[in-house]
Amino acid sequence: MTATEKYLAMNNEFCRLRDAIYNPDVDEADEDERIQKSVEMALGVLCQYLDYYKEINDVHTRPKE
Repeated sequence: MTATEKYLAMNNEFCRLRDAIYNPDVDEADEDERIQKSVEMALGVLCQYLDYYKEINDVHTRPKE
């Protein structure tokens, strides 16, 4: 597996997690605002890590069309 393949796999899983958390088609209880902020911060950290991984491994991807 190359660093690019690993990055793409991690990014795809990150997107799946983010989309699952914010799925609007689920009938669920309201969440505590503090917990929601913590989740948003955690996703932000993961996103920063992906950017960091991409940069240090010189991964080049093309934008989606």
